[in-house]
Amino acid sequence: MQTSFIYSASRMNTLTEDLLTKTDIDRLLVASPGEGLHTALKETYLAPYLLKVEEDVAEAIEMQLLEARNLIGAIAPRLLPVELLWVQHDIHNLRLFAKAAGAGLSYEALESHMSTRGSFKPAYLFERAQNQSLNGLEAGWQEAYDNAVRSMEGEGGSVDTVFDRLYFKTIERKAQASGDAFLKRFTKTLIDLYNLKARLRTLAYPQVATGVEHIQGGSFAASEIETKEQIMAGYQSLGGEAFWREAVEAYLTTGNTTQLDARADDYLLTMTREAAYDMFSTASLVLYYLRSKQAAANIRTVITLRDGGLGEDRIRPNLRVAYVKE
Repeated sequence: MQTSFIYSASRMNTLTEDLLTKTDIDRLLVASPGEGLHTALKETYLAPYLLKVEEDVAEAIEMQLLEARNLIGAIAPRLLPVELLWVQHDIHNLRLFAKAAGAGLSYEALESHMSTRGSFKPAYLFERAQNQSLNGLEAGWQEAYDNAVRSMEGEGGSVDTVFDRLYFKTIERKAQASGDAFLKRFTKTLIDLYNLKARLRTLAYPQVATGVEHIQGGSFAASEIETKEQIMAGYQSLGGEAFWREAVEAYLTTGNTTQLDARADDYLLTMTREAAYDMFSTASLVLYYLRSKQAAANIRTVITLRDGGLGEDRIRPNLRVAYVKE
């Protein structure tokens, strides 16, 4: 097992060097919208993927992320549940299926919105949902799916709440069963970030926060993050208040979560990077996937905002830069 960790950590660190760099980001930020951005992208880590998909940026990004996911799964030590990193994609697909069932949409109508990065292929997951056999994949999935469908028919709570609860319950179960210290810490932090953001949304915009509930398994009890002051104290314990202050105020002012989400991603990556200094930690595996996702998020952000006419000064606060070397 120790030899496997040393190999995986070394391999992941090497691959990380090929991801988006500070120079790449600077070049993208000053590139002209449209063709200029596409030309700049051909000088980044996405270049070989763009060649394979006729310069379709979205497809190139998805191809690289899927390759990263498959590589991590291939080199991870046996019995290590790295699939907890992919659960969000399976839950995303189940969420789509449940909402489509309520809206009367076909499977084919959803294909462009599905994720291929889950543990289960979308078509197979859909078949299991229809056959009432999701529990054969993960405990409690069928009951949650059926509850979500009933919610779409007006007979239950929020569909998103059902699947948010299912996601965290699934990954916490996997982390606890693994006995792995870092995976348990990582999962607890994901729950903390979700609870802090959900409570902040409830305080700031109670009219749109219906259905939001406190997820068990994190560091904070619901009673410990009821006020803005308590929420900020919670953020203080996750990187310091100064790290979060601007993003929180931006959300309270505009209702836009982009900066807050970017800060959350940066915190997760910084925490994982520090843990990955231990060559025997699973953090090295998680780190490469987080870095791949952040590189992809940065490219999507730059393209969207640059094509929307925004300048560098408006785009930088929305970037995830914790992984970028100076």
